[in-house]
Amino acid sequence: MRTVSMNRRRILCAASAAAMALAGLPALAQEAAAPAPAPLPQLTDGKLPALADGFPSRQIVLLVVDEPGSTDSVFASQLAEAASKISPQPVVVEHRIDFTNFGTWEALAWVKDQGDIASQGYISFIYTLPDATIDLLAIDIESQVGVGLDDLNGIVGAERVPIVMIQRTGAPWGDTLDGLVAYAKENPAKVRHISGGPGSGHDATMQAWVRRLGIQVNDIIGGTPAERALAVASGEGDINTSPVDVFQPHMDAGRVVPLMVSGKDLPPPWDKLPSAQGSLGWTDDPFGQVRAVAGSPDVPAEHRQWLNDLYRLAMQDPDYRRKREQISGLQIMDLDHDGLNQLAETAIETVKPIYQEKGIYWADAQ
Repeated sequence: MRTVSMNRRRILCAASAAAMALAGLPALAQEAAAPAPAPLPQLTDGKLPALADGFPSRQIVLLVVDEPGSTDSVFASQLAEAASKISPQPVVVEHRIDFTNFGTWEALAWVKDQGDIASQGYISFIYTLPDATIDLLAIDIESQVGVGLDDLNGIVGAERVPIVMIQRTGAPWGDTLDGLVAYAKENPAKVRHISGGPGSGHDATMQAWVRRLGIQVNDIIGGTPAERALAVASGEGDINTSPVDVFQPHMDAGRVVPLMVSGKDLPPPWDKLPSAQGSLGWTDDPFGQVRAVAGSPDVPAEHRQWLNDLYRLAMQDPDYRRKREQISGLQIMDLDHDGLNQLAETAIETVKPIYQEKGIYWADAQ
């Protein structure tokens, strides 16, 4: 696994912050026990047998709504390579870079329009949650693109990359979460949050977290995830939420400090930080970037299940796991259609009242 360096004192202080940050929070519903994954089918002569109706009888396309070499592209290529080893038909990756406004939803609408080839399950696409869900709250996606949440036919949730709250080095409150909270409560809206703006999954994460912590921040909208992390590293902002691979170079250079992380049961060194679903006890917190595969809404359930089996088996491939686990903090997952729906619904339930409070929930303006 990729090596990540953290100052020992910062790790220990950040871990001790959990008790203070949790104090005063309302009681939360107990986290429901996750259902056990369905058993994996057996291979026949090293291949996953085709279904009785002959599916699949042609190549399977994984669509990436981004440029070749992007994080989604690398994931898709590695998953397709592993899946092709055990599939009776090859799995290939194609890219579309012309979906610019609402990528997931434009891709879904395009796939839906491809007719029988899509409705049988031969085209699917990569998307991330809860980012895609947040779009639905900020913009009337269904009227603009023609599809909505009910059309998002998730096949498998393959992995989660944690989202981390980072701060600039040398902040006046020190370098721990409890220091930030104490300072922000004494100085409301003085802490500068470099935000992705309404509809951004990273912004929604921060908005939910600061409310849980009982603090107010000054939201400053600024650029891409990389540009926002750079703004914090250069001292133009104070805090930000960011995936590990985006802020890693700045942390290695000593320019940013991680304060807390999404998820729970994280691999080292992220297990030393206060975690939303772990030490902080926010059991209904949906955040983190879950990378998933979805198909057309009319793919038959048996075809969707076959594809789920294919990708779950591919994710057991040792070479695939070795490549994916080089990404610091990445957790290989096993979410099925229902699990992905639950994650999307939890994200909406969490973020909708926040957007209503801020006056940016699109439906309230109708």
